Amino acid sequence: MATPNTAPSPNLALSRGTGIEYKAYARRFQPNIDASVLILMATCYYDTSGFAISFQPSASGYELVEQPPTGVFRDMVTYYVTSWTTGIEADSVPTHVTVTDSFGQHRVHVKPW
Repeated sequence: MATPNTAPSPNLALSRGTGIEYKAYARRFQPNIDASVLILMATCYYDTSGFAISFQPSASGYELVEQPPTGVFRDMVTYYVTSWTTGIEADSVPTHVTVTDSFGQHRVHVKPW
C-alpha cells in the first residue's frame, strides 16, 4: 500500500538573525469602512544563505521565527525581510505591538500609514 506523500513540518525556532529591526504600520484603505490593516515588517541578516523568516501570532503578540537552511548553502552574509498583514477593526488599532525573537520581547510602535 502506498503511503501519502506529506511534507515534513518545518523546523521553526525564534529568529537569531543579526541586526533585527522591526516596523509596524496601520493603514485604513477606505474612509467609510471601519476596518484597518496592520502591517508588520522585519529585516535582518545571517552569516549563511538559505534561511527563511516569518511572523506568526502568539499569546503575547507576534513571534519572528526562522527556518534554518537544509541541503547546500553558502557561507556568505545574506539579508532577509518578511512582512505580516492582518485586518483589524479601525477602533482597535494598537499603538504598539509586541514581537518576540530569540533575543527577547520588543515593543514596536505602530505608525499610521
